[in-house]
Amino acid sequence: MKYIIQSERLIDGSGSIPVPKGAIVIEGDKISKICSSNELTEADKNQAEVLSVPGGSILPGFIEMHSHIHCSSEADAYEHITTESNETFLLRGTQAVRSALSSGVTTMRDLGSRNEVVFPLREGITNGIIPGPRLLVAGTPITTTGGHCNMFGTEANTSEEVVKAIRQQFKLGADCIKIMSTGGGFTPGTNVRAPQYSSEILKKAVNDAERLGLKVAAHCHAAEGVKNCVEAGIHNLIHCSWLSSNPSELYDYDGDVADQIAEKGIYVDPTLALSHLNKLRGRAIRPDSGAMRDPEKRFEILRDMWDRGVKFVTGMDSGMTNAHFDDFAYIPEVMVKNMGISPLEAITCATKTSAECLGMEEEIGTLEAGKSADVIVVNGDPVEDITKLHDVNTIISQGTLVKRENILLI
Repeated sequence: MKYIIQSERLIDGSGSIPVPKGAIVIEGDKISKICSSNELTEADKNQAEVLSVPGGSILPGFIEMHSHIHCSSEADAYEHITTESNETFLLRGTQAVRSALSSGVTTMRDLGSRNEVVFPLREGITNGIIPGPRLLVAGTPITTTGGHCNMFGTEANTSEEVVKAIRQQFKLGADCIKIMSTGGGFTPGTNVRAPQYSSEILKKAVNDAERLGLKVAAHCHAAEGVKNCVEAGIHNLIHCSWLSSNPSELYDYDGDVADQIAEKGIYVDPTLALSHLNKLRGRAIRPDSGAMRDPEKRFEILRDMWDRGVKFVTGMDSGMTNAHFDDFAYIPEVMVKNMGISPLEAITCATKTSAECLGMEEEIGTLEAGKSADVIVVNGDPVEDITKLHDVNTIISQGTLVKRENILLI
């Protein structure tokens, strides 16, 4: 199928100034041309279906970097994850990927779901059985015995056990590796302020994953866990909360370590929209809620990291309580309103930078001829008002028309 999309402006995801009266030509599952509308030729228009959105903005599809597609995102998500069957998880996952796609997410990375659920879902999307974004999966996360997310993780304590777990995920076809370097708030009894793995074990994990061509994403709340991950060369830090080991203190932020994160090119997914969604949906901040107990200080730290050159990617932690699978647009919104970066910078994080983190920048993340036809159009101008990213008019995912004139086709 051949499409021409035209709108008031085209934001290519690279951080460049939007193209006025932008147009994009799609042939099959690839972008064949980017231009202004008055540069379209008769050859471009030949046999093309024209999709025009007056006053709108053309963008690359969103990249959601952190989801748990078998989780419910409801208040009792922990109860669901510990009592429901794999068949129920598959049903939840089927709805989750459809919901994400309907919000403009065209690439989605799952960072921890049961192998029996997430691999069949990826296959179902790839084979056109169910609608969903391009799905990249880690499968079961690697954790310590009784550690964070042990209820759906692979428990491994020594470096030998961790390496074995990585090789098992590789054998199953994992796109990346997820390791729980510290405790987490979702799992009762784990310590968010303490590491689960030493830097030595993490380094051996990174070395073996790299040998297999896989990148490692690490859950890390504790400041000591962050330091261990940076020393080990972890590719992607999740949360990066800098929690102090001293319970009487909240944060133990280290600017020198933040400089190392920037220098080493480690990407950070701060899952920074979660507190906003909890507040929006009436969930009070608990005294033991860790990173977001002092949101103002948390965003001050994140802004300092940004100013030091740390690259941020856009993960929601969708599936956790109040993090719905169609909530993606809240991430760039919070980046702008709470971190104080520009809308164009936030959009770049959600597209180009996230694609680079995945190692897929040659295929997705920006609107360029030859890249995958993952294209959305929003009503209005998100450079002037970042909340316009919530108002998705049109979606094309890998050349397939998913939404047109605000109407879902899936």
